Amino acid sequence: MSDATPVTFVSDPALFATQGNAVPASTGTVVYRSTGHCLIIGELDVALEAIALMPSLKCTCIAVSANASDIDKRLLDTGSAVFTAAAVELAGHLGAFTATAHAATASTPTEQAKESSLDLGVAVWLEEGRFDVVLDLGDTPVFTQRLPPVGYTHSTRADLVDACESLDALVGEFDKPRYFEYRESVCAHSRSTLSGCTRCIDVCVTGAIMSAGEGVHVDPYLCQGCGSCATVCPSGAMSYAYPPVSEAVMRTREHYSNATESHTVILHVQSDQQAVDSAVDSAVGNATGSALSLAVEEVSAFGIDFWLTLLTGGVGRIVLVTDADDDNPNRLVLVEQSELLEQLLTGLGAGSAQAPVVHITSCEGLATCLENAPVNQVLASAQASAHAVHNDKRATIRAALDVLADRHPPQTASVALAAGAPFGRIRVDTDACTLCMACVSVCPAGSLLDGQDVPALRQIEANCVQCGLCESACPENAVTLEPRYQWDSVAARRTESLHEEEPFHCVRCHKAFATRRMIDTMTEKLAGHWMFDDAKALRRLKMCEDCRVKDMFENDAAGIDVRKTTPPA
Repeated sequence: MSDATPVTFVSDPALFATQGNAVPASTGTVVYRSTGHCLIIGELDVALEAIALMPSLKCTCIAVSANASDIDKRLLDTGSAVFTAAAVELAGHLGAFTATAHAATASTPTEQAKESSLDLGVAVWLEEGRFDVVLDLGDTPVFTQRLPPVGYTHSTRADLVDACESLDALVGEFDKPRYFEYRESVCAHSRSTLSGCTRCIDVCVTGAIMSAGEGVHVDPYLCQGCGSCATVCPSGAMSYAYPPVSEAVMRTREHYSNATESHTVILHVQSDQQAVDSAVDSAVGNATGSALSLAVEEVSAFGIDFWLTLLTGGVGRIVLVTDADDDNPNRLVLVEQSELLEQLLTGLGAGSAQAPVVHITSCEGLATCLENAPVNQVLASAQASAHAVHNDKRATIRAALDVLADRHPPQTASVALAAGAPFGRIRVDTDACTLCMACVSVCPAGSLLDGQDVPALRQIEANCVQCGLCESACPENAVTLEPRYQWDSVAARRTESLHEEEPFHCVRCHKAFATRRMIDTMTEKLAGHWMFDDAKALRRLKMCEDCRVKDMFENDAAGIDVRKTTPPA
């Protein structure tokens, strides 16, 4: 097998870049400022060892004892403050950590009078009351998310030297890319207090994404660029900006033009480049053609939109070198994306049903993978497509599938997808639906539309992200989701009528204001009610809201008797 052709998408894979280091024009930067104030959580003897290993930092220590009924403070000869408390609460990131000490729960009036909590930053007279870095030497880390904030390190005594060296270097200004872009206007998170899509929140391993009204908020200081939020986002509201998928595709296509047979693409982080090159050099047997090695910031940031575009370019196998931890949400996201890809390709016929995406958990197995994992020859034999690639995720996916569907005509008009897929339509129980349009009012994607001048519910299937907001909003439980992909893009973009009824016109001004079925039902149910015991009152049910009021004042000499609150005996 020939040598791998390396393509690097990042200028510097390190989390930090010293100020002035190049950052792609497609994204901005986030700046951290640290003046060297360190909080050490742990027993005093180990904390003293850590202080000696971090000469650049000014340290404050806190020992956590579950039985501490008060918060104790004392000063060491070095000037460092030492606290004892029952618990410590942390929040923030490099240059901006807040720390609050808590005493044990008070059980007597005397203990209740004691101080129960204390802001440690304020207590040691720090400017703005914040610490710059945190060294956690406790048995259980204070931050429990998979990727804790930048500037926080949980360490054992055995790894103390390395941990202290890394923190001691974090004095000054540091910048990192702003990895994401977010468009709230198309976010399907929430509408009218109803919960919709929470996929980005569910997969975030840093805790950077949280609910914020009808959209979400992303803390750029907590975000560490895994990109899973952009990969799972069904609407494209969240996108990866380091680099954007469109830029990555264009740069990959440039290398396609220089290679005669790049049937295999290897997606990996840049630190694995040497191991990838070695594995490709040693691969023999079924390793057809040359391999294109793509070094990226995070493998999980490149999902089905990127993969499908590669598959239109003569690629028959995509190898993802990912984390070995099966519980890692980033890895699970890629597995879910692979399953969606397999469902779509299966819908294109047996020739394309062989899933071309292969997952391996280390570069040690890459050579064996290249030798044994089959290349999808149907896809690999195709000529590279030069179709347009968009910054719109859904448009990119549909454009690539249009190319593949043209090459491998599907046998059915649509393919069924698993629940949670980002494509589909809704089904409406027309017997239950009253055309109240609650579903239309909460649709974030412009997929559901009203009938304008006629009582009707319509849908543009291509816009549906299967967020479930319409299903939650329907008061009659008449809406159900149907995940699927319709191959004909023209048909998918048409406005389809899901439910339409004959309009009812006001008997006085002839304005259409309801459906005939609604008026017939109301008339039938209220015919025997005491408030509608005469023909005039019953006729008002067939008037619009304006004419109904006018008729009451014009035809009832007494007007409206607001005192009449109970039916006659």
